Amino acid sequence: MKALLPVATGNEEIEFCALVDVLRRARIDVTVASVEACEMVLLQQGLRIVPDAKLENVANEAWDAIAMPGGVPGAMNLGASELLKSIIQRHHANGGLLGAICLSPALVLKPAGVLEHAKKVTGNPLAIKTRDQAWPADAFTQLLGDAFDSSLRVCVDRDNNIVTSQTPGTAIEYALAIVELLRGKEVASKISDYFLVKT
Repeated sequence: MKALLPVATGNEEIEFCALVDVLRRARIDVTVASVEACEMVLLQQGLRIVPDAKLENVANEAWDAIAMPGGVPGAMNLGASELLKSIIQRHHANGGLLGAICLSPALVLKPAGVLEHAKKVTGNPLAIKTRDQAWPADAFTQLLGDAFDSSLRVCVDRDNNIVTSQTPGTAIEYALAIVELLRGKEVASKISDYFLVKT
């Protein structure tokens, strides 16, 4: 099993680290790929990470899952990548699993056109302010429409093979939902039992 984890300047640390950690514990081969032309990526709270590759160098590979962290301005930076958008569209058209948390459902998946048939989707339900703009509390309702459900910590849309989640506080649950879809409930349960996380 192979998973692509795109990363950009300003992605949220806990969301990023939960994805890498939980997926690798499940024996999923994770490739962290920067959407930017840099050797090191600075995350939202100052953590510096060295990606495994640049996205352009792995763009033609096939993946079992593509999972995005969120964060400000990380989700905006992921969403600005036309290459990532095209990879997501191709992956979705081939029935591959997609994941997004925080602002990434609205700013990465929605513009890529992969949420058109989603009946339920979740994301960060909180008001978010950045230096450049303020996100009102109903921003996700505006961006995602009637499919947005702020009560869901993690939303698994099996019909469309998409997992969405809310915030850093739901990041492990988000990663475990992806593991369950890729490796099965038993593998996911062993990790959640070790973490003492309720799923």
